[in-house]
Amino acid sequence: MALFQQSHTTPSLVMVYPHDFGFNEQTGADNAFQHKPVDADRQAITRSAQHEFSAMVDTLRRHQVEVLVLQQRASEQPAPDAIFPNNWFSTRSDGKLFIYPMKTANRQAEVQVENLTQTLNLAGYQVSEVIDLRNSLPPGSILEGTGSLIFHHQSALLFAALSERCQANALAQFAHNYGYQSVAFDSADEQDQPIYHSNVMMSCGDQFAVINDASLTDKQQKNELLKTLANHLEDVICISQQQMGESFCGNILQIRDLNNDPCIVMSATAYGGFESIQIKTLEKHGDLVICDIPTIEFVGGGSARCMIAENFLTKKPSSQSNK
Repeated sequence: MALFQQSHTTPSLVMVYPHDFGFNEQTGADNAFQHKPVDADRQAITRSAQHEFSAMVDTLRRHQVEVLVLQQRASEQPAPDAIFPNNWFSTRSDGKLFIYPMKTANRQAEVQVENLTQTLNLAGYQVSEVIDLRNSLPPGSILEGTGSLIFHHQSALLFAALSERCQANALAQFAHNYGYQSVAFDSADEQDQPIYHSNVMMSCGDQFAVINDASLTDKQQKNELLKTLANHLEDVICISQQQMGESFCGNILQIRDLNNDPCIVMSATAYGGFESIQIKTLEKHGDLVICDIPTIEFVGGGSARCMIAENFLTKKPSSQSNK
């Protein structure tokens, strides 16, 4: 198997406007990070999330990061989690666009391949192949994109916490078919429930990782995972169950700006949850881009990284762009 390696960071992101944001009953069964508001105005929650979303887009653009926003609705069916697009697609520098099989019906309805490819093409990016894993993986497979899959692109390593959103067989087949060495592990929160998405307990940058090592339930897996990270990265920052569960410290993402300078996107909640020495370590690896998204975190159960889908596609020659 030939391994696929590429640059770890990108200055181009895709985000989806939250037309229907709210508490998702369908995903609440295994996402302990969601909170159902009591006697809350659904429209007020949606408006608050829309305001937070727009402010985050503005913040990223002020930091010289390209943000492509999908404005169109995916379907007539309400999609309360559409603000978290990294679960249904990812891109690579070889032009591949992957579409992932998701667990619940209203998340499956978020997928809008035509609108996405059109948005990317209009911005000058080339999609050479759409790989729809909903059809190529075994029937019934669930593999929720970069919510489940934590890439270290330079080494072609792929880290994943197994759960209902990340099935072992689907992970193994994806890694084998597309050039990755998978490192799978079991994890659980303080209530001993499997962590639903890898990217709430782990983030992998170019030369650093943030990981909730306390959530790793198998001692051998834990030792091997931490050893692998130490062998490939300069810094491994271990966070607690509390930092993960209450502050979303694991849900951060290293990107770069249009000047090729590294930066790390996180929420204000995550920033407040890190210890000062951890912040200093993170600042070695990029400027911190801090976004205030409390409604999205509390009701949606996802933070800054969940809202971002990285665009690793290459630009078309200028003579072909926007044609």
